[in-house]
Amino acid sequence: MRTVIDPAAFRTPLPVPREDVPVPEFGEGVVIPVWGMTALERTRFEQSMQGKSGPVAARVLEIRERLVVACCKSDDGVPLFTTADVQAIGQQRADVVERIVNAAQRLSGFTAADIETTAKN
Repeated sequence: MRTVIDPAAFRTPLPVPREDVPVPEFGEGVVIPVWGMTALERTRFEQSMQGKSGPVAARVLEIRERLVVACCKSDDGVPLFTTADVQAIGQQRADVVERIVNAAQRLSGFTAADIETTAKN
């Protein structure tokens, strides 16, 4: 059986998924809440990565760090980091950052190919 969705129901936003990513390197029980993106947040993130020269090209090199900034939020949805933190995040251990990035990608529906395409565009 098949039921076509009621457009009014689709216009009601679903809850954005979130996941507590353990960061035991910072202490027992320490987590970073990672949130998925809404469609609009993802569009804005992808647009912020576009371009191949100047400051935008530098941003593409920091795509993981910027994904951490975009998706790490408190339990109340307040961003934990700003773009001013990108360099510091880039200095963090790669395995720790990658754990967070993997969750952000999964929760936001990014595939590895999506990230590669975003970086290339």
